[in-house]
Amino acid sequence: MTTLTDIEGLITRELTRRGTCTLELLAQRLQTCTWNQVFMAVDILSRRGAIILRPLPRFQYMVSLASTESNLFRHVATVTAAEGLLGDGCN
Repeated sequence: MTTLTDIEGLITRELTRRGTCTLELLAQRLQTCTWNQVFMAVDILSRRGAIILRPLPRFQYMVSLASTESNLFRHVATVTAAEGLLGDGCN
């Protein structure tokens, strides 16, 4: 029997290997899992911040790993904060 933790691992490996895709396509690719299992695992991963869900037209969702985007956000926030500090010291 496949556990929820196993399915979460399958999802993150699939997204790492093939990249961003729709929720429907992800469920189709994970043929050993039911749609409900994939949906539940995606919900948990999304709430943890491990993946990002973006709404698309016609009630679809794009699923992607969060690590790249969150690292980019951290970098932008760090650079912005550093520029603020440099700007304060130059006045």
